[in-house]
This record gives sequence, C-alpha cells and structure tokens, in this order.
Amino acid sequence: MKSPSLSATNEFRVEYKGRGATSKKEISVVIENGAPGSGINFSVLDARPEAGGVFVTIPARAGSVVNTLRNVVLGKDSVRLCIVEHVLCAVAIWGLEDVLITVDGPELPLGDGSAAFFIELLKSAGIERRVPVADIELKETVSVGSGDRTLLAVPDSKFSLTYLMDWDHPKIGKRWQTFDASKAAEEIASARTFASLKEHQMLGLAEDSVSITEDGFTKPLHFDDEPVRHKLLDLLGDLALIGVNPMRVKAKFISIKGGHELDVQLARKLEPLVNA
Repeated sequence: MKSPSLSATNEFRVEYKGRGATSKKEISVVIENGAPGSGINFSVLDARPEAGGVFVTIPARAGSVVNTLRNVVLGKDSVRLCIVEHVLCAVAIWGLEDVLITVDGPELPLGDGSAAFFIELLKSAGIERRVPVADIELKETVSVGSGDRTLLAVPDSKFSLTYLMDWDHPKIGKRWQTFDASKAAEEIASARTFASLKEHQMLGLAEDSVSITEDGFTKPLHFDDEPVRHKLLDLLGDLALIGVNPMRVKAKFISIKGGHELDVQLARKLEPLVNA
C-alpha cells in the first residue's frame, strides 16, 4: 500500500548537536534520506565498551517500543533510544517517508521540548514541506482505551487529529484542539512539552523547560492552549510508528485524555491494516 517515498528524489543530510535531557551529554544527531521503501529507521550507538562502538538499527515501528512511561523508548537487544516522538512528528508533518536518523547517545536532544528545531533542521537542508495526501483507506473503526481514556481511529475521507484534554489546573482545565493537513506545521510543532515543576526539578529540566506550577506556568506560553497542542504533536509522532506517514491515513484520530501508552497500543493495531 506504500507509494513512492516523498523523500526518494530529495537527498539530504543535516546534523545537530545538543545536550541530552537525562544523560546530560552532548548528543549528535544526523538526519538523512533513507533507501526508498526503507521507512524510518534509527541507527543508535551501542555504548557498551565491549560493543566496540557499533551502531544498531532500530526501526521506527510499534514493535520496537519498550517503554512509554514519560516518553516513547525504542529498543533492540540492550540498546535503548528515548524521546523519539518529537523528531518523528517533524518527519511526518514535513511529508517524509524514508529517513535514517543516526544518534550517538541514549536519547534525542530535547531542545525546547517541541519539534520546531527538527523542522528548522529540515528547512536548513533545503527540504520544502510536502503535505502528504491521504491515500490509505481505513475500513473499520479501531479503538483502544483504559479507564476514562480512549483513543479512536474512525474512517473518514481525510486525515485529522483531535485531542480532548481534562486537567485539574486553573490554566488548563477542559480543552480540545484539532490538527489536519490544511494547517501550518508550526501550529503543533512549536508546542512544547509540559510537566510539573517538581518533576522537572527532579529530572534537572526546570531551567530549560516549561513547568506547570499550582496556578500557572514558569514561562510564557506560545499558545493559550499549548499543552493540548503538544498532545497532538506527541500523538502524530507516536502514530508514525505504524510504518507509514500517519497523515496518509483516511481517518479521524480522536484522543480523549490519551498519552503515549494508548498511542502505541493503537499503532500496534493499525500497523497491519495500513501496510497490507
């Protein structure tokens, strides 16, 4: 069901170096076009001394996911790669299919917590955004859920994402937002990740990240509803684990209070349906 890669005729290579949010080490990331039909793959350094500096290929597929606690972690054997959802969102929203992402550390640099700096990298390589055409039919509704959290993929004539948030916080509360192919990439790509100030302090991220306090935020927001927009960013990046650009799927993706765990569960269910 795959069509020719949008990136197959556009060779590119960009490199970025930034500090890892948890490892605190400088991490080098190279993003380049992959072989036609290869999909999105990560090449990750096996840092064990006995490994001798080899890089291990980990496909950006739902089957590679080993953890979804705070972010999406991919793994193969003893090698792990954290925080993949932001770069996957950037690749998907920019309309790319076959991409190789080489990382010499255990995580993708967090930057400001958005996907915007990955978008800027792609722009710096001279790659123009090519909005994916929704050309993959979804024949039936697919759903996952846990308690009061639900994630649906409903057949439609086009692609769209909707997130409904309900946080017990005076500046967030009940919010919803939608993203589709007609909207600018920055509407979700520049939305930064959020966590409580206490959690960010524990992880050593309070200085660089936007934290939630009891009555507000530690930094000015890019949008009044930036938290729900970041949930859409995460959802799009997580859905890239189905093996094709999720924006090609003719479906309404509706997430009610969902997160990485449900996103990956849905990706596992969708993967055989969209790659048939």
